[in-house]
Order: sequence, then structure tokens, then C-alpha cells
Amino acid sequence: MADPGNPNLEVPAFFEAETERLRLRTAYLSDAKAYAPMLTSPEVMKWTSAGVPITDIDVAEQWIKARVLGRDTFKLSVELKGSLDNSGHPEIIGMMGSDHWPEIGYIFHPGHFNKGYATEALRALVPAAFERMPSAENGGYDFLQGGTVKGNAASGRVLEKAGFTECETTLQDFENSFFGRCDSVWYRIARPGKTLEELGVLPGTSSAKDGLLFARSASDKSKARAQRAEAEA
Repeated sequence: MADPGNPNLEVPAFFEAETERLRLRTAYLSDAKAYAPMLTSPEVMKWTSAGVPITDIDVAEQWIKARVLGRDTFKLSVELKGSLDNSGHPEIIGMMGSDHWPEIGYIFHPGHFNKGYATEALRALVPAAFERMPSAENGGYDFLQGGTVKGNAASGRVLEKAGFTECETTLQDFENSFFGRCDSVWYRIARPGKTLEELGVLPGTSSAKDGLLFARSASDKSKARAQRAEAEA
């Protein structure tokens, strides 16, 4: 199934995984209502490229569409086991995954902060993402990376608990309407059987220069795509 307005925006292949407390499964446009508490939260949205709450229904739909549709998209809704929302469905407490490899990201319902759900979900996501993402020899990547706004220590801790390593800070390369222009901190994790050192995406290694340029190029492309998507919204 594709978006009628853009046949290239296909619904990705179904995926699901479970942890002790959570179920992760492919995110759909029909989940939009469940994402509303996140998209309308200033505390959540200030860390995103939007920077401000999204309260317009049409804008919210376009924001979600840009992230959940696409043949290679791997965005998952995070459901809380044993819970029910007002519609009688499992409560969706977050969105996590990638809409542009090798970058991953996530947002969570503010009512569920500080309960370890993001770390628990990310630990389940990482091996699944490496299975879904093509390897470098097949035109993909051998590492995943997550970027945080400098100062977002909580998100950095989530990434580190899931096995990511803080690799570098890029200056004044992130801009939104809340912070203005600021620095980004990048965390990376290598594909099983590989190391960040040998991939050259860990500063201080002999191959770091070329590897970091490669990683930064991938990041720049993903940012441009996100900016285009939000501009269209």
C-alpha cells in the first residue's frame, strides 16, 4: 500500500518484537491520534527538528507520514503491555526507529519519562535494525548513530545504556525554533562483528578522518531529508 499522493511512500514491511514490558511493531498513519500527546508536548518537541508543539491536525499527519512511510523506513510504535487506551487498544507510549539509515531516533510520551522504557525499547531495536539495514558491502552501513542536542543528557544516557558510544560533537549544525542554532552530540554502535575503531567512526583512531567524513555525510543527507519533509508539512 502506498500514499496516494506519492506512490513512492510505501507502507514498510511489518515487524514486531517484544520485551518484558513493551511491544514494538511497525508504525502506521492510523497511530496518529496516539502520537498526539507527544507531538503537542513542549518538553518532547523542543528536542526535535520542529522545536515547538505540533497542534494542527494536518501538520501532525504530514509530520507522521514523513516518518512512517517509505520502503526502507523502519519506524516502530512502542506499546505498553497490559495497557489500554480510550479506544480499547494497547497504549502507544513512543515512536522509535529510522527513516534514513544509519540514523535512529525516538520520542516518548511525557507521562512515561524516567521509567526505563526508552532504554528497554532501544535495546530491542538495535539488533532488529542491523538485520533490516543493508551492510556496508551491500550499499548500507555497519554502524547505527543517534544524535542529541548538546545538553540533552537524558537522551545521551539512554543511548549509552543501549550500548552506543559518544563519538563526537559537531558545532552549530542543529537548528530549531526553540534552541536556535546549537551543537549536536553523536553516539554510535557498530554492527555485531565490527568495531567503531575499524569502521573509522570513533575519533582518535587511525582511520577516523575518512570514517567520520563518511558518517557526517550520511548525517547531513538525513538532516536535509528531514528538513524537506517538515518544509512540505
